[in-house]
Amino acid sequence: MNIHTFKTLIYQFVRTKRFYNFHKNEIKELKLGKNFIYKFNNSHLRQVQSKLDLYKDLNIELNRIELNNSCTAFRKDFSYLHFFEPHRKNYNYLRLDIRSYFHSIQEDDIRKVFEKYIPKNQYIAEEGEISFLDIFINIVTYEVPEQSINKKFRGKRILPMGFLTSPVISNIIFRQLDIQIQKLCSVNKIIYTRYADDMLFSSSENLNYVHTDSFIQEIQTILFQMKFKLNNKKTLKAKHTLALNGYILQYSEVIDNEHEIINELRLSNKKTKVINKLIYMINDKNYSAEFILKKLFKYQIKLDVDYEEIVEKYNREQLLNKILGYRSYLLSLIQFDKKYHCTQSRTITKYSDLINELEEISKKYQQRIESLEKKIQNKKFLSKISQVSIASLVLSDWKKRKLWDAGYETLYDLHEVREDELIYKIDGVGKVKAIEILKIIENEIQKYK
Repeated sequence: MNIHTFKTLIYQFVRTKRFYNFHKNEIKELKLGKNFIYKFNNSHLRQVQSKLDLYKDLNIELNRIELNNSCTAFRKDFSYLHFFEPHRKNYNYLRLDIRSYFHSIQEDDIRKVFEKYIPKNQYIAEEGEISFLDIFINIVTYEVPEQSINKKFRGKRILPMGFLTSPVISNIIFRQLDIQIQKLCSVNKIIYTRYADDMLFSSSENLNYVHTDSFIQEIQTILFQMKFKLNNKKTLKAKHTLALNGYILQYSEVIDNEHEIINELRLSNKKTKVINKLIYMINDKNYSAEFILKKLFKYQIKLDVDYEEIVEKYNREQLLNKILGYRSYLLSLIQFDKKYHCTQSRTITKYSDLINELEEISKKYQQRIESLEKKIQNKKFLSKISQVSIASLVLSDWKKRKLWDAGYETLYDLHEVREDELIYKIDGVGKVKAIEILKIIENEIQKYK
């Protein structure tokens, strides 16, 4: 981290000589499942965007700090697949989960770690009462209000899940623990990787220490140095096959004329089954997007809208997101395999076929969504002009009366009228007057398009 660039950024955050603090209602608290997320409130978009830009710049500097190679999350050129790959040729697997990962990081731990990078005796004010380190901590942490629904952390200063800088800071904080865990694993011939709060360990078939309570307790002892605790409900032990978050690590012995050992990383059977069923329901059964969302993905959709096209468009957009998501899963594994040769060729062939089918479906869905959007916009337009009385048009009273007598009451009645129709229906309106009326009508219509 460049300390000069860092100081310049801190100066931009601070508007007065006081500590940088968040204004009232500046941070919005959201609960997603069991997790609490903290985001900038978008009610003042201009001010929020300027701060987000500063956080992005700060993140660039923080990303210059070296991390341990066991860490695979929130890093450039790393993906969730890097979390699995080092374990592919092993047999015994252990997954451990850290409880309240971000919010368990203590302010004192941040201070101790970042004292190495931000000298605590360097101050922003000439008087020397405000250090760069203190301001940095205030910027990247958040004091949970006493009235928060996040009861566990009320009144405490946390590293908030949702802040742009939190992921990289969590990795920097955890680095010293990663090193200790890696040393322990090295002694016991165990492979270790971590993806945020997910920790994965593995060993060869004849080494079972990774599954013992003793090993798990040693990991917990290391974690407790920073008050981290394991979520024992998520502890997972497996032999030869590990299924985790939609992926499979599998060790298998194939006997086909000769003995062959296969170590493969692939998508879970459950996920590929869903993809195949999705394609079948669209291509073979021609089910609606709404039906598929309810049947296959358990969506409960209730929309109170004016037009049926809005419902269809919404459902198709939701399903298209699913289609593109599954395509991305498959494509990422194919690309990963090109570098690491981690998946059998026949499996890659199946994934390529699925990608082609999903691409064709997504094109059709996108075209239909665009068509629906045009219909929706047209209906909204027609609805608007149906509310515009001919009395509001810039016409003489005589012309308005003549139009009214001919059955034209709103701009909607006139939006497709032709010159010959006006001449035929309205007594006394010739070609010149018809052209004048049509021009005024067109000018009015343009206002609502």
